[in-house]
Amino acid sequence: MIKVKTTRFGDIEIDEKDVIMLPAGIIGFPELKQYVLLDHDQESPFKWLQSLEDSAIAFVMINPLLFKPDYLVEVNEAEVADLAIESEEEAVVSVIITMPSDPQKMTANLKAPVIFNLKNRRGRQIILNNSEYTTRHNIMEEMKRFTQTSQQQVMQGVIEQVKDQQVEALLGKVEKK
Repeated sequence: MIKVKTTRFGDIEIDEKDVIMLPAGIIGFPELKQYVLLDHDQESPFKWLQSLEDSAIAFVMINPLLFKPDYLVEVNEAEVADLAIESEEEAVVSVIITMPSDPQKMTANLKAPVIFNLKNRRGRQIILNNSEYTTRHNIMEEMKRFTQTSQQQVMQGVIEQVKDQQVEALLGKVEKK
């Protein structure tokens, strides 16, 4: 076990097998290479990527698919070669969150996700070429958009179902005559 003093969580004990290596660090913090992922709390989708080398550095992370289900990370093999990912199941994609005092203005860095290999506990932050993604993507706006789209899809499905039932009812009346 490794004992670590942190600014946010106080003294914590980390099992050595839980240490995550980011050989290139995080953008702006290339010298920090050892981290651990900590739960925000049991029910929360948020995680903390706590540096083991600087007690004051911890990034809030989230799985981007929770608020942007169509988020797509396209990388070439060279970008993630050092992660030695053998299957998609080993890879986890997370994004760093900026959490202002007003949660409605919470943003995610979709431009530079962090890819982790759960099997070998290695990670890398990469910069995506997709110009659709920004470093300050508003999470709440995206969730509203997704909810509206989902509701519209559900409504469209209901409308189609009603139309089908009406057509069947009309065809039934025509056949009876």
